[in-house]
Amino acid sequence: MYKETTDIWMITPVVRDRDYDDMKNLCIEFATAIDFELDYQQLLRESASIKDIYKMPKGAGFLLKGNNESLGFIAMRRVSYNTAEIKKFYVRPSTSFMKWSGKLLDVALDWANQSNFKKVRVEAESTYPSLRKLYSQADFRDKLVRDDVSGQLVKVMEKTLVSVPEYFQL
Repeated sequence: MYKETTDIWMITPVVRDRDYDDMKNLCIEFATAIDFELDYQQLLRESASIKDIYKMPKGAGFLLKGNNESLGFIAMRRVSYNTAEIKKFYVRPSTSFMKWSGKLLDVALDWANQSNFKKVRVEAESTYPSLRKLYSQADFRDKLVRDDVSGQLVKVMEKTLVSVPEYFQL
């Protein structure tokens, strides 16, 4: 028997208050689903100010929606003139996790490139193995960088968006 599917999947920028609420709820869903001790007060403080943290031009967020329900998001923030950092990335576990995670990452990288960032990074220590694999497939490379706040070296995965042309002397 033929069954017509009406599944509509899309990725949209986070711009409306409802979008920020969906992003906040997904962030809390993710945080409560992971299996380690959390500072819930810090999580709630950050969730309350999510619009201020990720509103353009300081940052950007993108929601994955299926059948008008938010199922995942990626959130980025400017960390320097040339660099954006992926701060939050979550897609509800499903059989199409990698497919939709990849599409969200592509949208975020496209935004960063169009916004004239030269690099995109993600903190390596807080990255799950499945996302680490996704970042590796997208040409992110391990690197040590100095943290602006603590001054200590931090391991990140970083992708260069604009290649520097090579000049040859003739």
